[in-house]
Amino acid sequence: MRGIGSDILRTRSPFWRDARALAVLAQVLVVVIVALALAGAMATLRRSFIRQNIHLDWSVLRQPAGFDLSALQWTVDLDTLRIKRYEPTDSNAEAIIAGLINTIQVAVMGIVLATLLGVVAGVARLSQNWLVGRMALGYVEALRNTPLLVQLFFWYFGIFLQLPDGSSSHPPLRLLGSLVTLTNSGLAVGGTRVERFGRLVAEGGYQLTPELAALVIGLAVYTSAFIAEIVRGGIQTVSRGQMEAARSLGLTYRQGLRLIVLPQAFRIIIPPLGNQFLNLTKNSSLALGIGYAELLTAANTVSSQSFRSLEAFTVVTVAYLMVSLVISAGLNLIRRRLATS
Repeated sequence: MRGIGSDILRTRSPFWRDARALAVLAQVLVVVIVALALAGAMATLRRSFIRQNIHLDWSVLRQPAGFDLSALQWTVDLDTLRIKRYEPTDSNAEAIIAGLINTIQVAVMGIVLATLLGVVAGVARLSQNWLVGRMALGYVEALRNTPLLVQLFFWYFGIFLQLPDGSSSHPPLRLLGSLVTLTNSGLAVGGTRVERFGRLVAEGGYQLTPELAALVIGLAVYTSAFIAEIVRGGIQTVSRGQMEAARSLGLTYRQGLRLIVLPQAFRIIIPPLGNQFLNLTKNSSLALGIGYAELLTAANTVSSQSFRSLEAFTVVTVAYLMVSLVISAGLNLIRRRLATS
C-alpha cells in the first residue's frame, strides 16, 4: 500500500497542467488586474481634480431645489422617510427622488404594456393568415427602423397635443365604454367628467399628463417590436410536436398556444426579454425631449442651477444602476421559478 500511495503522489501532475488550478489562477489574475486598473483610474482622477481645483461638495443635495416639476410629483421626505408631494422648497435630493419615482412609474407601466403588445405581435408574426402575418411584420420593421426620439415626438406633438381640448365644439374622446377619457390635457382612466371653465375634464381616477402618456406609449410600442421578435423566436424553438399533441387532445390552436407552447417559450425568452426591459427603463431618459420630469430631467435641472454636475450625475448613474439591478434580480427569480416548476 505504501508503494501504491507513493506512486500516486509521484504521478500527480504539476499545478500548471491542472485545468482546475489554472482556471482558479486565471480568475484571481483577472480580479487583481481589474482592481489595479480601478486603483489607477481613481488615482488619475484624483490628480486631475487637484490639478483643476475641483472639489466634490455633496452638501448641494441638501440645498433647496427652488424649481417646480411638471404636473403632480411625489417624493420621499428625507427627515421622516414618508411619501409626500414635491414642493419647490424641498431639497435637491428630494427633487431627484421625485424624478426617480417618475422613472420607476414609467418603467413599470411601459414594461407591462410592452410585454402585452410584444406577445400579441410575436404571435401574429407566426399567424397562418397571410394578411395578419404581413401586418405584424410591417409593425415590427417600421418601429425597429425608426429612431425612438422621433417616435416620442410623434406621439407627443402629433397625437396627444392634437387631441380635442374638451370644449363643447371639441368634446373629449371616450374609449372603452367611457372608461378612458382623452384630451390634449392628458389621459384619464376612470374618474368623473365635470365642466371646468367651459371644458369637460375628468376629475379623479388615474390621470396621465400628455407628456407621461406619450412617453409610456412611445416606449412601450417601440420596445414591443423587439419583444415581438424575441417571442417569435422563442415559440419557434418549441417543438412542433407540442402543438400537434395539443390539437390531438382536442385543444384549439389558441388553447394549445396559451397552455402548452407559450409557457415553454417563456422559459427561453426571459433572458433576452430582460434586456429589453432594461433598455426601456434606460430609454426613459429621452423624456427630456418632451418635457417630462423624470430622473435625468430633475438631475439636469439641479446641475444647471447649482453648477455641481459631477455630484448630480453621479447620483443619477447610481440610481439607474440600482433600478437595473432590481429588474435583473426580479427576472432571475422568475427564471429560477419557471425552471423548477
